[in-house]
Amino acid sequence: MAAAKTNHLSDPARYVIRPALAEAKLMSEKHARDAVYVSTLTEELRNIERMIATMETNLELAALPAPEEEKFPVDAAEASAAMWIRSKSGELDRRLRRIEQAAPSEPPHRAGFSHR
Repeated sequence: MAAAKTNHLSDPARYVIRPALAEAKLMSEKHARDAVYVSTLTEELRNIERMIATMETNLELAALPAPEEEKFPVDAAEASAAMWIRSKSGELDRRLRRIEQAAPSEPPHRAGFSHR
């Protein structure tokens, strides 16, 4: 039971969120020229942002102040697309680290389990 409680944040972070954030941080100018790639990655970052907001709510963490409804500029230059994606992934990474630090991580003996 304690293991399940401890891992409830690490599994989504490890298998879904972290790889997507790493990919976004590596966004190159060449990738920024691919409109489909940029759109897909932007949508994935928005989904991750919703997941992180849900985790923050569940842990009763105040969400970090966010700019008013940040929208990705559709007609932005390629460099702007890459910069926005890298910036957004950095913000989401900081929020995820904050969640991981605040998540309960009780050792089994404290959760009422005994190894005897």
